[in-house]
Amino acid sequence: MKENILIVEDEFIVANDLRIMLQKAGYQVCGIAPSVAKALDLIKAKSPDWILLDIFLQGTKTGIDLAGQLSEIGMPFIYISANTNQAILEAAKATEPYGFLVKPFREKDLLVMLDIALYRHEQSLKFSKPKVPALFEQIDQIIAKTDSRDEKLKQVATVLQSIIPFNCLRIVKNEQVTDDQQVYLIKNTLNLFQVMSLNEIIEQAGVSQRDYRSWKTSPAENKNHFYNNFEFRRLKMDSLWLKALSDHFKYQSTLNFDVKLDDGYSCKLSFFSTELESYNKLQLDLLQKNEDALKNLINGILLKKDVEIRQPRTARVSTIPVDENSSAQTFNGIVGQSRLLKAVFDKITIVAPDDSSVLITGESGTGKERIAQTLHQLSLRKNKAMVTVNCAALPINLIESELFGHERGAFTGATEKRTGKFEQADGSTIFLDEIGELPLEAQVKLLRVLQEREIERLGGNYIKKINVRIIAATNRNLEKEVAEGRFRLDLYYRLNVFPIDLPALRQRKEDIPLLVNYFLSRFIKRSNKNVTGITDEAMKTLMDYDWPGNIRELEHLIERSLLMATDDVITNIDIPQTPSAGVVNGEAGIRILTMEEMEREHILNILKVCKGKVFGPGGAAEMLNIPSTTLNSKIKKLGIKYEFVK
Repeated sequence: MKENILIVEDEFIVANDLRIMLQKAGYQVCGIAPSVAKALDLIKAKSPDWILLDIFLQGTKTGIDLAGQLSEIGMPFIYISANTNQAILEAAKATEPYGFLVKPFREKDLLVMLDIALYRHEQSLKFSKPKVPALFEQIDQIIAKTDSRDEKLKQVATVLQSIIPFNCLRIVKNEQVTDDQQVYLIKNTLNLFQVMSLNEIIEQAGVSQRDYRSWKTSPAENKNHFYNNFEFRRLKMDSLWLKALSDHFKYQSTLNFDVKLDDGYSCKLSFFSTELESYNKLQLDLLQKNEDALKNLINGILLKKDVEIRQPRTARVSTIPVDENSSAQTFNGIVGQSRLLKAVFDKITIVAPDDSSVLITGESGTGKERIAQTLHQLSLRKNKAMVTVNCAALPINLIESELFGHERGAFTGATEKRTGKFEQADGSTIFLDEIGELPLEAQVKLLRVLQEREIERLGGNYIKKINVRIIAATNRNLEKEVAEGRFRLDLYYRLNVFPIDLPALRQRKEDIPLLVNYFLSRFIKRSNKNVTGITDEAMKTLMDYDWPGNIRELEHLIERSLLMATDDVITNIDIPQTPSAGVVNGEAGIRILTMEEMEREHILNILKVCKGKVFGPGGAAEMLNIPSTTLNSKIKKLGIKYEFVK
């Protein structure tokens, strides 16, 4: 017997269509609820197995509010909504749904999403998936660290990003304007946060102290409210400082939230975004639910003074080479003992023996491939080599052939039969690195393989069943890619059965000394250098850096520092310079572009020079010195159209 489903939807026509589709497919529908209150009554009376849940319903409560209660009682649910902007997806993601279906949808889309959700639910019941700590716990763990106040604030900003998207967070204590009562957390071009004081912000925005002191804030800024697009522009007209700040950093929306403190005072948090429509009521509700965590942030970090620790100037840290097989400091060759990394180890231990799909996320350089190798080595498939595919490097016109193989004569140039990567991985593991780079056409074919566990060679006329365990990895935010239409939602949920999110190195700086020792030990064996250690000052330099390139950057920097060392210890670390905040000062107040924006602008300029010609002599591909297939892929991914080139 198929599952009993409750539909929570306030539009009767949509709800009735859903009921007909489900009953036709053999599911039972126990009722239709237009509001949260009615849904709770039906849940109590009918005990459904699943909930199909719209976000905006009748009454004051939303589907997000109901989802929080469903998560607490362990009842699985899928969102069905027409609202798919990034802010909605962030709020929905925090409630851990089993799927998200976008209106309008076809009957097939609904049934595929239900199939994926049921599969994910079965997998989650098979092994108890480790829960992500609540925001209060995460902030509490950051408070307990010995890092500086600014370092803790940066870590908290990264954590807050999981529930509220922002490019800047302003925290003002007691509605004061003095420098020590305000702090700004600004995201720079490398997506790292920088802590800046009021005076630093005033100077960077090109505002005089006298002007700033004479300006008054708008009464609207003191309300718990959000302002997008045109509302935000109107708000700027009433606040000259908000106008100066947002014009300089290109902010286009804001959300204000007041945290009541125990001493009777309050602390105002203002989130700013460069997007036009970043904020909504759901995020205000999330902040309200997490007010205790925000209060903990203010009392435990913002209002605490750093304790200065003095050490003798001559003190040195003698490094002790890390044994690669030492279980005390490594986990199957992965170095680190931080709380965040141990949580990753726990997840690996749980999922490795199983055949469930794993999605590894994390910034570039965090070691996603190493995690995939460890998962394979600890699995029952370890006796056969893991097959690795770099999805970003696949030629766009040969993706299907590379993944699934082809028969002789399948296309021009196919002079012999080719076995694809999936067939090579039969009985083993396939690692799909940079899965976020896969074009939409290839995503459709990959979804079929994941669902049916079968492949068909290009030009072939028979189906081959395969037994493959899939591990995928990406440094992209796939939820954002889904929201912007570049990644299929059904494929995302099929891959995301067991997610493993790798922390950035700046989030686990306590592992840096271990990693430094490990890399030094390894490089010393290869070189003829007689280096035995690293000074305290050099280690402090490493600890203070934010590591945008993560472990890979640390590894290269240690190797370079060892080669340049002239003594038996490393005394100097040549840290690369990075932009301080995501702007350049100038008459036009130009914003520094992201890497993707810079690449898009550069390709556009070349295409204009070539008058839109991509292939052949004098074409853009020749000028950029890249294959024309790669350039075509980039043009498609970056949304470059012919009308932009003219």
